[in-house]
Amino acid sequence: MPTVSIPALGLQLQAEADENLLKVLRRHRVPIGWSCKRGECGSCKCVLERGEVDLQGYQPGALPASQREQGIILACSSRIVGDVQLGLVDTDDYIEHPIRSLACRVLWLRELAPEVFALRLRIVADLGEGGDGAGADAAAGGPFLFSAGQYAHLRARDARGEWIGRDFSMAGTPVEAEYDGELEFHIRRTPSGSFSGLLGEAIVAGTELRLEGPMGRAYFRPRHEGPLYAVAAGTGLGPMLSVVQTALDNGKTDPVVLYAGFRSVSEVYGVDRMEELARRHAQFRAHVVVEFDAPGGLRGGRVGDALFADVKDFRDAKVYLAGSPAMVEAVSAELLTRGLASRDVHADAFYAPAPEAIHAARAGAAKG
Repeated sequence: MPTVSIPALGLQLQAEADENLLKVLRRHRVPIGWSCKRGECGSCKCVLERGEVDLQGYQPGALPASQREQGIILACSSRIVGDVQLGLVDTDDYIEHPIRSLACRVLWLRELAPEVFALRLRIVADLGEGGDGAGADAAAGGPFLFSAGQYAHLRARDARGEWIGRDFSMAGTPVEAEYDGELEFHIRRTPSGSFSGLLGEAIVAGTELRLEGPMGRAYFRPRHEGPLYAVAAGTGLGPMLSVVQTALDNGKTDPVVLYAGFRSVSEVYGVDRMEELARRHAQFRAHVVVEFDAPGGLRGGRVGDALFADVKDFRDAKVYLAGSPAMVEAVSAELLTRGLASRDVHADAFYAPAPEAIHAARAGAAKG
C-alpha cells in the first residue's frame, strides 16, 4: 500500500493505489483546506516534495503553471501513484470553520452601481447536516463563523420553483455575521446569469435563500507581519473590503493598501467606505482604477498594472486578490515572477459551474 508522508506533522498515512489524495488527507483529519473538490477553487494546494501523483482535471486558474513548476499540486485532482511526501501550505495559519447549511431571509437589495447590487441576508435557521432544517432555529448551530475573504454557495428558487445556486464571496465582516446574524454579498446582475438574473424579481426583500459555507482559502491571515495589498476587480471589491477592514479592526499597523479596479467610471462604487477607512486609519490607502475613459481625478488603466507601477518590492508582503479569473491569473503569475512566494498570494478563482454540476445541484435540491 502506498504511504503518504507529512514530515511537518510527523504523519505516515496508508492509502490505496489510485486513491484520491484529498480523500486520504480528510480521512486522517490532516489540516488542509478544501471546497469545490473538482480542481476549480485552489483551496487544497499542497507541495509534492517527493514521489509522483497523477494530476489531472483542474482549472489552470486554480493551479497556474508557475506554481506547478514549484511542485505545488491540488489534492482533489491528484491520484496516488506510489509513496509520496507532502508539505502543507500555510499550516502555521490554518483556519477551519465548520461548513454550515443555513436558511436565510433577504433583508434588503440595494443597487450600488448600474446592475451591481448589495444583497443583505439575515440567518433564520440552521438546516443541519441533512439540509432539511426539521425543528431547527437560527441559533441551533451557534453563530455563523467565517474568515474575511471566504465565500459561500447561495441558492434561490427561480420562477419555476427550481433551485439555482452560485458561489459568492462575503462582503460583510465576520463580526457582523457572528454578532448580528447578517451577511452581505455584492453581485453583478447579468442577462445570462441564472442566479444574478433573479435579483429584483425572484430575489427581493423577504425572499428565503439557502446558504452553504464558508468555503475558500483566500482569507485574511491575522498573524502576518508586513504590508498587505488587496487587489479587486468589479464586485471582487466586496471581499477585499472585508479583508482590509478586518485587518485594520484587528490592529494591523503595517501598510494596508487596496486597489479597486473597474472597467468604466459608471461601475465605480464603495468610494465612501474607502474614504472613511482612510480617515480612521493612517496606514490605509485606497486606489480606484478605471480601465476605460477614466475622467480627471481618477487613475486610468488596469488594476494590476497600477499595483506593479506602485510596488517594486513585495518583500514580507501578502497579496489578496478577488475578481475575474483573467485578472487573478495574470496578477498572480506576475507576483510569482517577481519573487513573491505562492504561500503569500491568496485568491479563490471563480468559474461558471459546469452544466453537469448545475444539473446535480438541481436534482439534489429537488429531492430535498
